[in-house]
Parts: sequence; C-alpha cells; structure tokens
Amino acid sequence: MNRQVKQILGLSVFAAGCMALGMGLSHGWVATAQEEKPVVVDAKGLDRLPPIADVAEKLNPTVVAITNTSFVKNRRFEHPQVGGQDFFDFFFGPGGPQQRRTPRGGDDEQRAVSGGSGVIISPTGEILTNYHVVASMGNSENALEVKTSDGKTYKATVLGKDKELDIALVKIDAAHLPFAKLGESDSLRIGEWVVAIGNPLGLEHTVTQGIISAKGRKLDTGVSSFLQTDAAINRGNSGGPLLNLRGEVVGINTAINPAGQNIGFAVPISQVNRILKDLRSGKPVSRGYLGIGPAELDQAYQDALGVKEGVVVSTVEKGEAADKAHVQRLDVITALDGQPVRNPDEVVAVVSSRRAGDTLKLTIFRDGKSLNLTAVLGDRRAIEEKRRREAGEEPDEDTAKKPEGDLKSLNLEKTYGFSVEPLDSKHRLKGVVVTTVDPRSPAAERNLAPGMVITEVGRQPVNNLEEFNAQVKKAGGRTLLLYIQSPNGSQKITIPVAPR
Repeated sequence: MNRQVKQILGLSVFAAGCMALGMGLSHGWVATAQEEKPVVVDAKGLDRLPPIADVAEKLNPTVVAITNTSFVKNRRFEHPQVGGQDFFDFFFGPGGPQQRRTPRGGDDEQRAVSGGSGVIISPTGEILTNYHVVASMGNSENALEVKTSDGKTYKATVLGKDKELDIALVKIDAAHLPFAKLGESDSLRIGEWVVAIGNPLGLEHTVTQGIISAKGRKLDTGVSSFLQTDAAINRGNSGGPLLNLRGEVVGINTAINPAGQNIGFAVPISQVNRILKDLRSGKPVSRGYLGIGPAELDQAYQDALGVKEGVVVSTVEKGEAADKAHVQRLDVITALDGQPVRNPDEVVAVVSSRRAGDTLKLTIFRDGKSLNLTAVLGDRRAIEEKRRREAGEEPDEDTAKKPEGDLKSLNLEKTYGFSVEPLDSKHRLKGVVVTTVDPRSPAAERNLAPGMVITEVGRQPVNNLEEFNAQVKKAGGRTLLLYIQSPNGSQKITIPVAPR
C-alpha cells in the first residue's frame, strides 16, 4: 500500500513539473510572438538592374512626334507701303514671315504651331495622345502631322477625342507599323518602376525613368484620378506613353506641376481602355452622371450620422439619376456596385467610368439602416451642354461650328495659296508683287509673304503680270520655282512653292 502511495505521489510531482515547464515555455512563446519588430522587405533581385534599356530599345519605334498647326483669326493692318525693306528683313530674320499680317484691311489668320507626342497602338496607324495636343486654337481649323521614328511624316486625322479625360485617338494612313500593347493600371503599385518616352522641348525620342509616386491624384478635370510619377516629363512629352518594365502602356503622360521637380501626371490606361470603343467610333464619349454633390465623411459627419466609412451626399440634383433612385441628402454612400468607397474622388471615378444609361447599385446608410438603391446614370456631356446654353456660355470646341474661310476664287490662290499684283510702273524692279498668302498653303510653309517681288519663275524672267501668268499656266499645276527679291533688290532667294 505504501508502495502504491509513493508511486501516485511521484507521478503527481512529475505531472506538476511538466505543467510548470509547459507554462514557462508557453510564456516564452507568447512573449516572442508579441515582440515588436521593424518592417522589413524580403527584397529579391538586388543584384540585377531593371531592364530600362530593353524597354527603350523595343518601344522607341512605337512613339511618334505630333505637330499641330492651327490658324487663328487676327486683325489685319494697313502697311504704309507694300513690301517695305523692313518687311523683307523680317522674312530673313528669326521668327519667320508667317507672323506677318497681309497688307489689306479686314480679318487675317496667323499660323500657330504646337507639338506633342503619341504612341502607336495598332499596326494600321491608330495613335493615342492627349486631347490638348490635337485641339485647335480659337475654334479654328487645324492640321496634324505625325513623324514616326524612321523619319517618315504622315497627315493625321482625329478619330475621337475626350476633353475631360484629355485623351484623343488619331489615325495615319500606314500599315505594318510597330505598336505598343496596352496594359492595365489598376494593379500598379506605388514605387513600381516606369519609363516615359516622348519629345520634350523638341528633343525627339527622349527616354526617362522613375517610379509610380502616387495613384488617384486629383487634378482639375473633375472626372479622373491620375498616376503621379517622378520620371522626368516636360513640355512636348504630352501624349507619350508611360510604360512598365514589360513594355506595356500603363499611362498617357499629360501634365506636370511646374512649381516642383519631377512631379508629373499620366492618365491611367485602364481609364483609356474604357473609352477606346467610343474613340474608335468617332462618337462623343459617353460618360455617366449621378447628380449628387459628394462630401468627405469627416469626424463631424461621423458623429452626427453614426457611420464611420463612406461618402456623404451633400446635395441631390432634382430630376437627375440619384433623385430618381430616391437618394436623399445626408445619405452616406458606403459602396458602389458592391465595392466600398471611402472618399468623393472614388465616387467620381466610378461614376465617370460608366456610360450613360448604365445601372449603378448604391449601398447607402440612412437613419441607422443600410439600404440598396439602383440608379440609371444620366449623360454627363448632355447635362454640361445644357448648362452652358442656359448660362449663355460659348459652346465647347467639339460642338462649335467651324469658321468658314474667305479665300478669293482666283485660280492662282486656289492652286498655290497666294495672289500677286503688278508692280507700280515707277518701280525699278520688273516682276509682280505678292499681295496675299493663305496661311494654310504650302506657300506659307515656304515663308512666302506679302511684299516680296517675284522676278523669275524657274529660270524665266517675268517682267509683268501677263508674263507671270503665262509661266504659271505653263507649269501646269506643278511646283513653281520662284525667284524673289526685296523691293530694293538688295536681297534675293529662291522659293519652291508646291500646289495644294
């Protein structure tokens, strides 16, 4: 019996010891698990540089330079004498004669040239760029020219454009072109490497590199959130691609903050993909409109409304989509189509990514209860145009009527874009004087300007208007080689003027 007691007591002591040991070890494990440690990254591939050179080499041929020539209305002035010496000096000096006005009263046009970049997205010559790169100035007509990496130039036409997103799709008549793949930007990570290619300040095919500095940046367009990058972007980069290290387009470079350094912005390519069908069709981009004024759910709103996350509806426009869906002022939108929303920018981004007529499911919090509502989105563009009309504002450029030209019906002007008159009989030179030049013509591109005296066509002297007309007729619509002089004959130059 004593032996059994001793065994029981021994087992009890052993069990107690094991429990004590277990508790001690457990305490150690808990202490280890609760120990605070710094955040670190298990970085891989630190011995390898990012393949920026490969991206530059392969994607450079897909980037183009775009030149936009507009013709802006100005007032002409009466020159004291046709073709003064100062005028001819201006022609030979910097600035170019295209800035000179013609010596007749009435309205005149001035040539205005701007430029940017673009990226080819199809082998048949579709090119993505910025709206502001291709937009005309002052509602005037404009002409677009695209220069590819092999030095070829093409006339370009606009297929579609979206002013609010600052995106345009243009087309050149070409085939079998190298083109870039459109990626997606929603999954981009802050800090991810990116490459920008474009034509900053006229320096063609400049490559810069950087990272995604931020996402969801709000500019002043009202409908979009932008990517921010520290890849160097300057004037002329507009419309060029922002690329990931796989060479996919993740953004279209569009703006900079001139007050800082290396603060650039790009339109996320995922937003471009949503409107690409509209751009290709040539129809105005369809963008949804909800008709609310969203507000930040700050601490004051949280305390008053009893909800911690979402977006406050501060106003509801009568008769618009939200009103028809029975959304009320001081509702809190917590989700759109099942996706949580935390700030007004997210609401704007979701709504503007939908098309007019699409349905949008809203999860809202009202008076302590969660409700589900469905709205049929209105047309943002139609509503904005209505507001412009009611406010008496100028129509948007896309819908404004283009001004009609007032060119004379002279055959010379129709064919070559300029007109001439006989020289005064007292003038010591023989020939004809240029009186007008159409700024849209090849003659203007060659810097032919009013006041210049044409004394020869080809190698044939022309002493008067009849002889000049005879040589023009003999040319049969081919290029004219004009030998021109300043009014006093001190300066001379030959200009080739091609037909239109």
